[in-house]
Amino acid sequence: MKFILSTITKISTLDYRSISSETDPSKEPENEVPEAGDIRNVTVRTKSELISLKKHARIFSSSYESLKYQTLDIVTVILKQIGVDLANELLRDAVDTLIGTDGDKAEIVKGNPPGTLNYNSLLQLWEAVSPYKLDIILASTKTMKDILSLIEMKDSKAGLDFQGTGKIITPLGAKLFNAASIEDSKILGFDKSCSLQMIQNGDVLIDYSRVIEKQLEQAGISIIAGFSRIFKDAVKILDYSTS
Repeated sequence: MKFILSTITKISTLDYRSISSETDPSKEPENEVPEAGDIRNVTVRTKSELISLKKHARIFSSSYESLKYQTLDIVTVILKQIGVDLANELLRDAVDTLIGTDGDKAEIVKGNPPGTLNYNSLLQLWEAVSPYKLDIILASTKTMKDILSLIEMKDSKAGLDFQGTGKIITPLGAKLFNAASIEDSKILGFDKSCSLQMIQNGDVLIDYSRVIEKQLEQAGISIIAGFSRIFKDAVKILDYSTS
């Protein structure tokens, strides 16, 4: 999750009220302020809506025999996969926050022509995010295939990185990650440094118990967290679908 987060805030309650920042649009930005001139104002206010945190959890249940007669490395693999599942659930919540809800959705950039992804459409996304830096791109597996199929991705440097190491790059220098919850033919691009705040209630909680009558070992793994979008203009959506 850290690869898309600007900051992590830990709290001890189940609700959180974040802040928003707005620059006075009535004054043009200047490189310098004249003597006795007006200084452009950046207003920070507490958001009116509360951010409700959600719990994501799993129960790891194992018989005595399965733990006694298996090596620790096999159990570690299972526990790591549980962690991946929980991280994917958190990623879905993070994507929903970045996209926004009705009335507060991130700006959509329409690809041209519709139905086909081309390099020019990616440049439109890069331009829309400016003056912020487009350094993270999230997309579904099908959409990632479209990106990797672009002729600009077939140069020698991109080919050596992807085919030789599996490291995915994009023509714009942004890091490309898979997010299954994003619709096909849509690309979410943003500036990692100022787009997403994660609010977490404490740390990852692990509770252990033993059910004697069934000879079971159990572990409850849970995390309570929510997300807040920091700068709305730092997040844009490229939509090259036909609809």
